[in-house]
Amino acid sequence: MRAEIDIEALAPGGEGVGRLGGRTVFLPFAAPGDRVVAEVPAGEGVAHASLLEVIAPGASRVAAPCRHFGVCGGCEWLHLAYPVQLEAKERRVAAVLERIARLPRDGYDLRPIVPSPAPLRYRARAKFHQDRASGRLAFFRRRSHEPIPIDACHLLAPPLDALRAAVGPALAAAHWPAREVALEWSEAEGRGAALLRVGEVTAALKARAEALLSAVPGLSGAVLEGEGGASALVGDPVLRLWRDPGAQEAGWQRSRPDVFQQANRGANALLTRVALELLAPAGEDVLELFCGAGNFTGPLAERARSVAAVEVQGPALELARADRAEAGGRGAVRFFAGDALALVRAFARERGPAARRFGAVLLDPPRDGVRGIGPALRDLGVPRAVYVSCDPATLARDVRDCLEAGFGVTAVVPVDMFPQTHHVEVVVALERHGQAGAPEPGVRHRP
Repeated sequence: MRAEIDIEALAPGGEGVGRLGGRTVFLPFAAPGDRVVAEVPAGEGVAHASLLEVIAPGASRVAAPCRHFGVCGGCEWLHLAYPVQLEAKERRVAAVLERIARLPRDGYDLRPIVPSPAPLRYRARAKFHQDRASGRLAFFRRRSHEPIPIDACHLLAPPLDALRAAVGPALAAAHWPAREVALEWSEAEGRGAALLRVGEVTAALKARAEALLSAVPGLSGAVLEGEGGASALVGDPVLRLWRDPGAQEAGWQRSRPDVFQQANRGANALLTRVALELLAPAGEDVLELFCGAGNFTGPLAERARSVAAVEVQGPALELARADRAEAGGRGAVRFFAGDALALVRAFARERGPAARRFGAVLLDPPRDGVRGIGPALRDLGVPRAVYVSCDPATLARDVRDCLEAGFGVTAVVPVDMFPQTHHVEVVVALERHGQAGAPEPGVRHRP
């Protein structure tokens, strides 16, 4: 049924929230303060409605610059003023920590969210789907697998958007069987690379990939990835990215489109700065868990006495090792290949003069987090840790685990890595009870 609804707030998942009688209604692409006409499914209880018309826009609504907005599933908040997005993310982080970690809002230093240097055109990498009908690389319609061919994407850095526009027709002309395509662009080198997921990596596909590189001048390499995990490199898919686009003297790090890397390079530089400021690793032996391709490893090595960097993914570890070898020995870094939690537990069991102990831990796990990290850090005897997360819910679960293991939260800093979406990166500083500045058991205070 059609109904007029006043939008009161934003839900954690990004939708607008209003009420129809006694029902809570979630509405995508609505803004707080809007009065809208919505198609609301019949029934009782919570409803997920469709936006039909904005009768009266709220003060938080702005004109979306993309004609695909509301159809393409890539953006959620292109219609929201950027300060409104930042405020919503701050509130979400605090609410999730209170609900899941049971951490009162006044029990720690919640610092202002760090904005992205660029709210638009910030992505240096992205995933696409091949739309055979249009011959373009497309995004999916929201909550569907229907491809939406796009003319331009306002989240992609202009060179990456241009690469997307060139690669789509070239793949179509080659009758390429890719199921998913990821592209990455290096501003430092002025070239891009592709990840092409296929059913099976064959010699014939490698030859076609080489032809693809010849057809698209900006594409210097590709990784072919098959269903069984087999992969092959064609051309040169290893890129060098500025660690800080605004301060190129900070150097670069290697990346590859099949290895995790932050898409927003400007915000990533701020994230790194926040994490290291909270960790204060100067003169310490630091354990870095989930080091990936070395996003934090290089900056850590320049400040810490030593770094033990742990990563389970082989290709990422190869890139990180290559970066450190090129750094000419600045900072003592030793890499460990394996499961992060298992290695922490193994280090904790070591005894005697050769037992490895650390003054601080920096961890940046995947979205699933790391269950059991609290007791593991406790058993290792770590006095403090900094946890970087892209998922507030799994972060809050693990923070609660750390609280129960004897740690206190001293500071929380949200970082806006993903403007125009509800996603947010969070950095949390933890200290073991009894350390200087750490909360005592059962006491949560602002430091």
